[in-house]
Amino acid sequence: MLEWRRKEVVSMKYALIVVLALILAVGISALAVFLINRKHHLKGYAKAIIIPTSSIALLLCFTLTYFAFHYGASEKAKSYLHSDDVVNVLNEKSWYRFDFQESDDQAIVFYIGAKVDPVAYAPLASKISHEGVDVYLIKSPLNFPLLSLNAADEVAALNRHKDLYMMGHSLGGSTAAMYFSNAKSDAFKGIIFLASYSTKKIDDSFHCLSLYGTNDLVLNKAEYENNRMNLPINYQEIIIEGGNHAYFGDYGSQSGDGGASISQEEQISITSSAVIHFLKDA
Repeated sequence: MLEWRRKEVVSMKYALIVVLALILAVGISALAVFLINRKHHLKGYAKAIIIPTSSIALLLCFTLTYFAFHYGASEKAKSYLHSDDVVNVLNEKSWYRFDFQESDDQAIVFYIGAKVDPVAYAPLASKISHEGVDVYLIKSPLNFPLLSLNAADEVAALNRHKDLYMMGHSLGGSTAAMYFSNAKSDAFKGIIFLASYSTKKIDDSFHCLSLYGTNDLVLNKAEYENNRMNLPINYQEIIIEGGNHAYFGDYGSQSGDGGASISQEEQISITSSAVIHFLKDA
């Protein structure tokens, strides 16, 4: 079971959703049993079986319904899944791999934002890869990055790259940071946060880059500042003027976000350039 009450795992928003779904599931089940019992006079053991069974079934239905509504990738984003003479794009079981064909020296394991189709990040992954860095765009069950937390282990086990880095957008960044706190491999050299932060201290030996837009209204700025101390002492921070939360990907507008005063292409270009410079200097 996911550790819903751990601050570093999920935000209060998701915890409240689970609690509400559980209350509704139990309440609806109890009401159903009450109404059936008025007519059929169920015995004690029948009630004992029906209530928990139906509660679990309803909770599962609520959960799947919630995650069924996600942010889909645009048709333009999908067009970046095609290979060319520089980058070979592979649709593999656990990830989309953007393979820079001339070198495998550096690679990024990219965790998606919550409820976002991974293909929405294909434009950013493609742009970074065309600059010489392989990108593993992680696929997550229900598009929820915490459910693929250990995918980075699979990439590390390939022993294909000299230097590995992690990158994550929103909850994906927190997921990447959580992996760092329990890392089984020393292959990773650093982490890149896109509109995200770490709730656990990242060792000062790691390289770290943090980016967010000035018009981002989804990122909890207070929590971002409170957790700044968890970043390595020599971390780099880039604030994208006019950028917002959703424009790190291509999945349309995000609920609660601010409107960007720059184009999506410009925000992705700024982000890609910052990432490439960060890796060159690391």
